[in-house]
Amino acid sequence: MTAIPIVERDGEEIFARLGTRSLSIAEFCADVSATAEVLPQARFVINLCQDRYQFTVSFFAALTRGQTTLLPSRREIQFARELSTHYSGCSVISDADADGIDARINISPGANGTRSSPTCAGEHHAAVAFTSGSTGEPQAHIKSWRMLDTWRKVHRRYLPGAPEQLRGLVATVPSWHMYGLEWAMMLPTVAPLILHCGADFYPQDVIAAVTAFPQPCVLVSTPLHLRALGKQTQPAGNLSAVLSATAPLDDVLTEQIEQRFGTQLFEIYGCSEVGSLASRYPSRDKAWTFFDCFKVRYDKGSITVEHPELAAPVTLADRFKRLDGDHYELEGRNSDIDKIAGKRESLANLNGILLNLDGVEDGIIYDPSTFGLPHHGRLAALVVAPELTSNTLRAALARQIDAAFLPRPIRIVDKLPRDSTSKLKRAELARLIAAP
Repeated sequence: MTAIPIVERDGEEIFARLGTRSLSIAEFCADVSATAEVLPQARFVINLCQDRYQFTVSFFAALTRGQTTLLPSRREIQFARELSTHYSGCSVISDADADGIDARINISPGANGTRSSPTCAGEHHAAVAFTSGSTGEPQAHIKSWRMLDTWRKVHRRYLPGAPEQLRGLVATVPSWHMYGLEWAMMLPTVAPLILHCGADFYPQDVIAAVTAFPQPCVLVSTPLHLRALGKQTQPAGNLSAVLSATAPLDDVLTEQIEQRFGTQLFEIYGCSEVGSLASRYPSRDKAWTFFDCFKVRYDKGSITVEHPELAAPVTLADRFKRLDGDHYELEGRNSDIDKIAGKRESLANLNGILLNLDGVEDGIIYDPSTFGLPHHGRLAALVVAPELTSNTLRAALARQIDAAFLPRPIRIVDKLPRDSTSKLKRAELARLIAAP
């Protein structure tokens, strides 16, 4: 069994920033070791810590203790307890006092001295990631520590910017999602990045966090968060790179963010079964390039990827068009293409148009038949637009899309049921659609 360090950086380098305080790699490793000693005896752990530093320390503490962290997309304690019944010997931990948890995590950052990096066997099952459930029931996927270690080193090679430059890292995505785990938690363990561990969800939080760093910053975010951030007028410090994933970027948003912050957007494609798989700079290349660690097989629009760390080849749910060499155009899932009156249109394209309308805060155009409702040859929409009406929205959409795909009805709602990575929760969305 091969032991792999949890951190592969010099102990004196800075790992995290909490307020005005900086914590070194050696202090982080000491916090991990101290926390490992107080975790409950368990084979599996469900980590509900909301604070980014508390979550990160607890994740690596469970790892070094030989425990496996379950990473459900739903964070409610009741759901965690239900999930724990399917995993024998499972503890629920949190950094908040609440009924239903087995242990409260209360780490005093940097109070445990310093130490070298703990290790973990590469074969150990470090985590179980679950699909978001946006297209059905969540599915579980095991991640070995060797896999996570391999992936973080690949991602370091692809991270935009000078590879040895010390930079801040601010993320609007949580570490319990695969995108956040890979790019906002694992990456600082091998790359010279300082993890911001304060508030970083709302646009004003992001701007304050980036501005507070004396170093250039990397922002790890999503299209929905970036759309809100692009509407801000305050300066946002020095952003050396902006990463986006979880939903397709459209040209309007890409141009807006790049002009607003003077940097290029780096887009990542991935799935829960594997993790991050491919990338592109959307303003200069519409094609995706898969990371060079994967063997890619293409067959009539379908892509299957292979890697020694994957238990079996994985066929992706999306369809692609092969361009020249190793470049691929993402066409979307079959369910994303709607056919009406002999015409074809992508729902992703329609939603990009909707979300870029002035006054629209959020929204979705959907095919009612996918939710078991009558289609009647029409699409429908739910829109968060407090200052607009259905009629004004329909008129604005009619200027940009074919009449066959104009949604009818358009219903104004207070909010859409998105999770912490901006993905829509299918079950809750179905209830909202069915509501009178």
